[in-house]
Amino acid sequence: MHPVAKILVGVVVAMLVLFVGLGIWGYQKGYYDALRGGFAQDEGRLDEAIGHFRRAYDRNPNAYMVAHDLACCYALKNDRRNCFLWLGKALETDHPDAVRKNARTEIDFTNVREDPEFKSLIDPRPGSP
Repeated sequence: MHPVAKILVGVVVAMLVLFVGLGIWGYQKGYYDALRGGFAQDEGRLDEAIGHFRRAYDRNPNAYMVAHDLACCYALKNDRRNCFLWLGKALETDHPDAVRKNARTEIDFTNVREDPEFKSLIDPRPGSP
C-alpha cells in the first residue's frame, strides 16, 4: 500500500473511533436525550420533552440545564410543585448562579415568576445558599 494511502486509512480509522467514542459518551451523559427534549419542548410536546429530559437527568444529574429545562416544562404546564422541585434540583448542581441568572429572564417562567416560592429559590435572602 502506498504510504499516503496508509496515512489516509489511519486518519479515517481514527476519525471513526473518535466519532463512535463520542457518540457513546454523548449517549451515556444524556446529551442525545436532552437534545430530543429540547426539540419536543420547542414544538410544544411537553410530556414527551419531560420524558427525554428525565432520561438525560438520570444519566447526568449534575447537568443543571436539564433540571432547568424540566422546571421550564412544568412551568409551561402550570405544575408549580414540579416546576419548583426541578428548579431546586438545578440549584443543587455546581452552577446555582447560572441557574438563577437564567431563571430570572427565562420566558417559560412567566406564569410562576411572581410566586413566593419561585422568588425564594431565585432571590434567596442574604446569607442563604
